[in-house]
Amino acid sequence: MISLPLALYRAEEVKKLDSLAITHEKLLGHQLMCRAGMSAWSCLKEHWPMAEEITVFCGKGNNGGDGFVLARLAKEQGLKVQVFDLRPAGETSPQEAELARTDWQKLGGKIESFTGQVLQGDLIVDALLGTGAKAPLPADIIKAIKAINDSQIPVLAIDLPSGLHANTGINLGQMVKADITLTFIALKVGLFLKDAVDFVGEIVFDPLDISESLYEQVKSCAWRLDFDQAISALKRRKRSSHKGDFGHVLIIGGGQLRYGGAPALAGEAAMRAGAGLVSAVVSSESLPLLARAPRELMCYAPTDPKECVELFSRITVAVAGPGLAQNSWGERFYQAALTLQKPLVLDADALNWLAKSPRKSDHWILTPHPGEAARLLNQPIEVVEADRIQAAVELQQRYGGVIVLKGAGTVIADPAGKVFINEGGIPALSTAGSGDILSGLIGGLLAQGLNATQAALLGVSVHSQAALIEQSMGERGMIASDLLLHIRSLLNVFKAP
Repeated sequence: MISLPLALYRAEEVKKLDSLAITHEKLLGHQLMCRAGMSAWSCLKEHWPMAEEITVFCGKGNNGGDGFVLARLAKEQGLKVQVFDLRPAGETSPQEAELARTDWQKLGGKIESFTGQVLQGDLIVDALLGTGAKAPLPADIIKAIKAINDSQIPVLAIDLPSGLHANTGINLGQMVKADITLTFIALKVGLFLKDAVDFVGEIVFDPLDISESLYEQVKSCAWRLDFDQAISALKRRKRSSHKGDFGHVLIIGGGQLRYGGAPALAGEAAMRAGAGLVSAVVSSESLPLLARAPRELMCYAPTDPKECVELFSRITVAVAGPGLAQNSWGERFYQAALTLQKPLVLDADALNWLAKSPRKSDHWILTPHPGEAARLLNQPIEVVEADRIQAAVELQQRYGGVIVLKGAGTVIADPAGKVFINEGGIPALSTAGSGDILSGLIGGLLAQGLNATQAALLGVSVHSQAALIEQSMGERGMIASDLLLHIRSLLNVFKAP
């Protein structure tokens, strides 16, 4: 097993890599399966060294074949092994899986049908479905998955937890909850999206010794967002620097009473990101709430954008949307933001205004949550969440710029056609104002000279890293402003001069 790579692949792309490994390296499919089974055995011994009794659930495909190899190796080493075979009666498995089944039986291994037996032992191995799972799942598979989850026995999932869609990360109706998912050849993109974050447990990867050159022949569909890589876009400052070197961010929001907290959070986030100057334009009703904002935040309460001509001429970047509101003030200042001819970050109500009158620009970053994305695409939210990568790509193609589709596995799509995924599983971020912090953070990074893709990637990565630090103290009770000082410390981590 090695560290997780950054490239992510769809199931069909992994299948191509698998075929290339067999043909170009003159491997037999059974040989590759034996490698997978040996890898699973090594993983089992590393993480459950005291296991003496295991149960292996095998399906009809090659995933089931991996399970049979593991079962044989475990039995050879003296473990008590129970194997349940859920291959439908009368159906045959691929040749290599049949060989693995035969090898198990030659060793004296028994194969049982699962009829709802009480599960016992130290570990369950899930080798039911693999990457080919599709809805609806067969009734016997659903029954087995329920039994696995109800058993409270630790689970090692081979390649994918059964019931997980390999490309989208959605639950196909019933999904195995794994403690560890050992995946082979390439990382499946669905492991990092949507429902997967609650089911995959720790992800362990093994390329099965296939040649690195093969990966050059199959294009990945996305990339994992890596903090160390993202922060490399930010350089150390010259000792002679002054505030004018680091841009002026304008926050446009707080369009009505009670909405002033959002621009205050976004403004402070832009400051903690390192912007030299930050201003906020809010409605007069919201201005009193900004009294609790940092004293360094310069606040304005105009009634008409014409009052801001001089201010607008001085800014570097605008962040429009935090608390903007769906009223006449919000509409006027949203429209003013579109005329600035400066880089823009659009969030919250600015996105809702955009959905009402769609347009395209190469000079903005849009940061929708799934509900806002659904409005922008004029689709049900269920469609957006069913394929988050596709939704982000469609948003980018329709609206231009860089898209940050927030959620469990935030997806960033840029104009070059690249897609990045930030690992989810951060329930601490489920709190009001965390999106305002993100938009201000991205705006502050843009103001310092990062391009839109760099600012989006670093902003999302730092935001999640800050949340993970807070989450170490508990998933409940974090408030968005708790992220701010962590943002500062994270943005001052440098690995090189």
